[in-house]
Amino acid sequence: MAKQYDVLFRLLLLGDSGVGKTCLLCRFTDNEFHPSHISTIGVDFKMKTLEIDGVKVRIQIWDTAGQERYQTITKQYYRRAQGIFLVYDITSERSFQHIMKWASDVDEYFCILIFFPEW
Repeated sequence: MAKQYDVLFRLLLLGDSGVGKTCLLCRFTDNEFHPSHISTIGVDFKMKTLEIDGVKVRIQIWDTAGQERYQTITKQYYRRAQGIFLVYDITSERSFQHIMKWASDVDEYFCILIFFPEW
């Protein structure tokens, strides 16, 4: 069976529990919105293939659990990722403040970190 894509990118969604990582993932990959869901346990992923300038790009997005008890599991995925999204809830100042902790974790395990604190 031939490959159905030319390039593969592995991306991670990181952030506190309940900030909307799974909702973002479902909206992007399936164009669906589920107003309620159960918390992610460990790690889950979805894929989407896009065609950009004639190149088939497969995006594999890993949805990580935000609870602290799962962080030893989720940190194992940092090194294999080509990109990381730090997600917070705009209605929760606490989840925004925790972005620095997530960024610190990423900095420890991931090579490049781009952070826009003034957004």
